[in-house]
Amino acid sequence: MRATVGFSDNPDTIAAGEQAALAAIGGEAHKPDLVLLFSTARHDPAILQKSVASVIGAAVPIYGGIAIGAISAERFGYSGDQLVLAAIWLEGASYEAIVEHMCDGGEGAAGARIGKRLKELGAGEPNSSILLFYDTFRQEEGKPVKMFMAMPLLAGIEAELGFLPELAGAGLMGDLMDSPSALWTGSQVEEHVAVALYFSGVQMDIVIMHGCRPSTDYYTVTKADSQTILEINHEPALAFMQKVLGSVIAPEAYPFFLILGVNQGEKWGEFDEESYASRLCLAIDTERSGIVMFEPDMVEGTEFQIMHRSMELDYMPPRMQQLFDALGERKPALALYINCAGRAGYGNIEDALVVQQAVQGKVPLVGIYSGVEIAPVKGRSRGLDWTGVFCLFSS
Repeated sequence: MRATVGFSDNPDTIAAGEQAALAAIGGEAHKPDLVLLFSTARHDPAILQKSVASVIGAAVPIYGGIAIGAISAERFGYSGDQLVLAAIWLEGASYEAIVEHMCDGGEGAAGARIGKRLKELGAGEPNSSILLFYDTFRQEEGKPVKMFMAMPLLAGIEAELGFLPELAGAGLMGDLMDSPSALWTGSQVEEHVAVALYFSGVQMDIVIMHGCRPSTDYYTVTKADSQTILEINHEPALAFMQKVLGSVIAPEAYPFFLILGVNQGEKWGEFDEESYASRLCLAIDTERSGIVMFEPDMVEGTEFQIMHRSMELDYMPPRMQQLFDALGERKPALALYINCAGRAGYGNIEDALVVQQAVQGKVPLVGIYSGVEIAPVKGRSRGLDWTGVFCLFSS
């Protein structure tokens, strides 16, 4: 496997697609086997696809989607005109793409269909190299915005496959205003879909970097309705949080700021970042005194801690270097960084810069700012929030 990356922030969509594609494959004698493409919502996805195809060839499949921002080894940006693409030559490896519509029975049913197809393809190992992308928001005229969620999608895969692979991926968002996203699914542009890319002959190693630590004792969800926490320790959830946080954080500031951590490891052991699944508040439900989360898995009985963000990024380089050190005879081909959009510019620090420094001169980098991140916690893939997911492909 071999890859090259191109980046553009040209506001002209046609020019941007051509620039990024030429930056990636300029001088290459052979067309790539596939392209990963990510762009902000400023660019029309259909026009962008045609622009990229005009350079790489109409027969080369394009996968990816609309994201909040883009990252390469030299540049990054968000909420503007950024786009990034990775041209991939398999060179003895192979891949299969699975595209399923989530409106056809919901996320769980779509996940089950993906799991069935993975089984047919022989994805029988927990460490199979799989990327999973889906668009987060569904907008229908005259109806409230609906969220597609990662955990039901993953549960569907597990139910059909019999286990849950240690896959990585993202719930894609066009911006922070709940605008619809879209995915490239080979030769088409589609909405409300999940796309799984299953690679054979390639190893994908994953490390997660939450950037936050627990700051409280454990509390317990005592009542919940789907993704809304209604009671904590038998008290109305919103009132409970106000009591714990006091005037430090106003309730209206909880969305996209309040982070709850669910420890999947030793409850009273030393802090282990790999054991935590972070959950970000999406909204507050003032009528029911509830807290609405990005995922529906904080059910009755879930123990959690309130997390605080770290302003120091020194923990990141050693975690990424561990993957390079463990390569052995394998050669790194491509790094993929999936970064929570909420971390963009938080506290005037940019973790994209740290990732760029970590991969400089070692491997091409393609990265995105996402709504939801997917990666394994204690060997089990989960939807995550406020997390950086670093994937290293090697062969």
